[in-house]
Amino acid sequence: MAIKKIGIILVIILALVVGLALGNLSTRIAPYGGNVVILSAAEHAALVQRVERHSRLDMLIDLIQTHYFTDVDMEALRLGIYRGLFDGLNDVNSMYLTAEEHETLMLNLAGEFEGIGITFSANEDNYLVIVSTVEGGPAETAGLRVGDIIFMVDGVHYTGDDMNAAGAHMRGPAGTSVVVTILRDGETHDFEIVRASVIRQTVIVEMLPGRIAHIRITGFEGNTGEIFENELRGLEMAGVNGMIIDIRNNMGGIISQGTHIANLLLPEGTIVYLVDNAGRRIPTNSDRNSTRIPYVVLVNSGTASTSEILAAAVQDNKGGYLVGTQTFGKGTIQSFIHVNDDYGSVIRLTTNQYLSPNGNPIEQVGVTPDYIVEMVEGDSFDFQLEKALEILNRL
Repeated sequence: MAIKKIGIILVIILALVVGLALGNLSTRIAPYGGNVVILSAAEHAALVQRVERHSRLDMLIDLIQTHYFTDVDMEALRLGIYRGLFDGLNDVNSMYLTAEEHETLMLNLAGEFEGIGITFSANEDNYLVIVSTVEGGPAETAGLRVGDIIFMVDGVHYTGDDMNAAGAHMRGPAGTSVVVTILRDGETHDFEIVRASVIRQTVIVEMLPGRIAHIRITGFEGNTGEIFENELRGLEMAGVNGMIIDIRNNMGGIISQGTHIANLLLPEGTIVYLVDNAGRRIPTNSDRNSTRIPYVVLVNSGTASTSEILAAAVQDNKGGYLVGTQTFGKGTIQSFIHVNDDYGSVIRLTTNQYLSPNGNPIEQVGVTPDYIVEMVEGDSFDFQLEKALEILNRL
């Protein structure tokens, strides 16, 4: 029946094309039941395009069903079509999510989940690389390290194109096991890891000599800004001499949590500009209240997204010095849009880019520190932290 309808529509379109070729500015059609529909030339062109698009898709599905060597899982085929649509954007941050995938992602952003306790990202070679481990979590306890390449999970090979699937495979009920094969120094190593209920501590404070507070922010999750503010108020009351805010290997998270922290650190000014697809710049501003504790911010190539918003805001507003290496360069923002279907589907779509307060782009550029300090491979000494202490001691 569907094929017959498409044939009818194509005949109608052929008639419309002939009509327009004769100079009609509008076309009258009565496709099914006698009701007349008047189409403008523009509407007619849109109709032609739509029919061509859908008829091609129907034709491809029919060819697969007819010639594929075994039975076709139509639901899997449809899911592949949806995912492929977003692959055409060539944007690893835009994707189609099932209801289950969306729920898992939201749980991760909340900071509590059952799994092995790692954050990973795709590198330039399309490998999955561990960028942080939850302190005391299953992965760290088992021996996984930052920089390890996730090669296989339970014998299944994953690449940067499979981030969601790899993450879903490593998550699971507490007490169950998963074997993660990592690539390290050119050799593969298998780690059997027992999953656990993981609560990420996103703000970790340690006091250093000279009454300097070292504050590590490992991610921006649902309550990171509030936790940081509570820690900051305590440090202000204690009268510390300085702070080192460490956002190395922090791949980002919820933007509002990052701007919350920026507002605590900066006087009145702009924190970030969000730019929409019409080119409009929407500022997020800080108020006039800011901490009086001097601080330095540590960054590196694993500092990305919301972390880069914070770093650029500090640098452009001259709130403190940045120390480390060039940041990652992820300067776009994704929105979750619920699809109007019966499956709870959600799309994650890049809807904005952001600019630093001085109007500088971050995407594929990153933020250049005020003091570039490289780490020495194989040396456990933290040269970047030492440089931050040196700066604070002379302020």
